[in-house]
Amino acid sequence: MKTLQYIKIMLFVVTTINCNAQTSVVDIAQRFGETATGVYYKDLNNLLNPFEGTYLYTSGNTSFKITLVKVVQQYNGRYYEDLLIGEYEYIENGVLKVNTLPELTTVYNDQRSHNIDGNSIIYNNDRAWKCPLCATGEKRLETSIRDASTDSYALLFMRKVMAGSQEALSIKISQVTMTSYQVGTTPPPAFSLPFGEYTLIKQ
Repeated sequence: MKTLQYIKIMLFVVTTINCNAQTSVVDIAQRFGETATGVYYKDLNNLLNPFEGTYLYTSGNTSFKITLVKVVQQYNGRYYEDLLIGEYEYIENGVLKVNTLPELTTVYNDQRSHNIDGNSIIYNNDRAWKCPLCATGEKRLETSIRDASTDSYALLFMRKVMAGSQEALSIKISQVTMTSYQVGTTPPPAFSLPFGEYTLIKQ
């Protein structure tokens, strides 16, 4: 019995080693938007790790809370990748507009189905969000965010900062994906999440 268990364990180890050996590994910081079948886009330098956590922006009775989690070696049917996923809660003038936080524990076949997802590393000269205050070589993150109440998408940029003595996340929401509709029909609902730049305090 022990011999059989040992054989099973060894077969599993050998199979795992073979699978890993056959998978090309590319640093996510070197991907530059291109993908190839069978490749593993890995966070070799743990650039995604500092973004993990729960962050909160408040202004009066309006608040925006984001929770971010890193998942590793996720397979989307074509390639593997390390990925930052997340969900959020948005309250505007005391009214709950949308809350997807309970979905964070859902494990999808494709983890990019979460309402926040991404792993694109950007630098301080990126035209979409220039950063004159960024240190030379400082790396930020570009992800996407889905407005669950309207099923529309926008870009969500992130930068780790300090707000006084507190860890914080500086974000920018912009570039909503346009939805086409026929003339004479009811246009789709507008993107309801807050546009612009905000600083969220780590909880």
